Order: sequence, then C-alpha cells, then structure tokens
Amino acid sequence: MDVNDETPRQERQRGDAVPHITRIAHRGASGKGLAPANTLAAFRKAIEIGTDAVEMDVHLSRDGHVVVCHDATLNRTTDRRGAIKDLTLSEIKQADAGSRFDPAFAGERIPTLKEALDLIRGQAFALIEIKPEDITREVVRFIEEQDAVERVVLQSFHKEVVLEIGLLNPNLRKALLIGVPAIDIRHILASRLVRRTTEVGANILALSHNAATPELVRELHRRDLALYVWTVDEPDALKHMIRIGVDGIISNYPDRLNACIEGIA
Repeated sequence: MDVNDETPRQERQRGDAVPHITRIAHRGASGKGLAPANTLAAFRKAIEIGTDAVEMDVHLSRDGHVVVCHDATLNRTTDRRGAIKDLTLSEIKQADAGSRFDPAFAGERIPTLKEALDLIRGQAFALIEIKPEDITREVVRFIEEQDAVERVVLQSFHKEVVLEIGLLNPNLRKALLIGVPAIDIRHILASRLVRRTTEVGANILALSHNAATPELVRELHRRDLALYVWTVDEPDALKHMIRIGVDGIISNYPDRLNACIEGIA
C-alpha cells in the first residue's frame, strides 16, 4: 500500500492487535546519537529505521526558496549567523548544519524542502510546520508545483495559518497545533478542543503528549478527526500513548517508538 493513499484518520484502522499508529520522526531521527535535526542525514536515518512520516519546519530564503530549518536564524544550529529571510539560498548552503551535533556530521547542509521531499518520496509523508511568518502562500504554491499535495500534512500553532491553508487548497491535510501548558489543556473540555480543531478546518489535532487523554481521543474519533502527540521519547510515555489510542506519535527516537509498538502488538 502506498504511504500516500491514506488519510491520517484512516491509517489507524489497519492494525490487528494494536490500531495502526502513524510513526512520525521529529525533525527526522534527531535524538542523541542519531543525526542533526532537520537535515537530510536525519531524514535518511528515519527512513532507514522505519517511519511513516518525517516532521520538519520551513522558512523562506531571501530569494524565495523554501528551506528546512527549525529556527528563523542560523545561529543556534550552524556555524553561521543571520536570519534565513535575509539570506540567499547560496549563503544558507554555506552553513555547516552538522558539526554542532557531532563532528561526524561536518559539512551537512540545510536542505531545501524539495531535497527533503525528494528524499522521502514513496517512503514517508512530510509533516510540515509553518511558522507565523507570512510564507503560507509560497509554501502551498511550492507543494502544488511539486505535485506533493497528497504527500504532505501542513501544521501550525496559528489558526490563521491553518485557515489560510484551507482557503488556498482545500485538498491539503491540516493539523492544528496547540501549545498551551498541559495543566491548562486538561482543564479544557475535550469537546472544546474538538471545536477548535473543526473551526479551522483541520483534520488533526496535535498537542503535547502530557495533555492527551482517552476522553480526548474518543471525542476526536467521534468526529473522524485524528490526534497526534509530541514529543514522546521515553518508553513509558510511548507505551501509554499507544495504549490510549492516539493516531500519531512524534518522537526524536523512531527506533524507540518502533520497539514500543512491536512490544505491545
């Protein structure tokens, strides 16, 4: 079965002993000892380990290229400095995005979204986070040009971004990220979280795993919506998320996630 033939909600119907969990590698296989986040090395490692999706973050260069990087600047993760929006792709490609993680990855470059999508094509879909910068139109246009609408899910913490995605292309799958502290989310009725999701036309609600409850899973499933949780790295937490029936788990350690799923199945 092609990885692009299913919606996130449909995927969970496939399991036997355990409903299928969409395995999502957070910024690739980016945990300690694996690979530097949001690089082709991390995406390649995630595919090698086994994953259904690769999560990534995007920004727009000064000359209009969509590039994959978590931060809006190069300062934290590379040997260069500067805001991505102020740099050309050529300048961004000069940055070493691997050495700070591990000298073994010296020379690893910040990838373009095209490079990332080409690498995972036919093996995993992309879960792409759009930050609040006004780049939604450019990202959607690029995805359409690459004929990648069926191979991506777009997500954002900002409801305006999710709404705009739906207006630009109703066929794109969308996830609403909610980032308020777990202690606050637990005081919000599950029905209200479902309403927030449907109001922006999202297919998926994504939130901290600490805030996920069986009640929320049930409420979302009643509306044919999916629940993704982030960022789940410890085995006990991974097993708990599997048991309560979430649809997708975002982890820095896809190897741990796979082991936990196999151990419960």
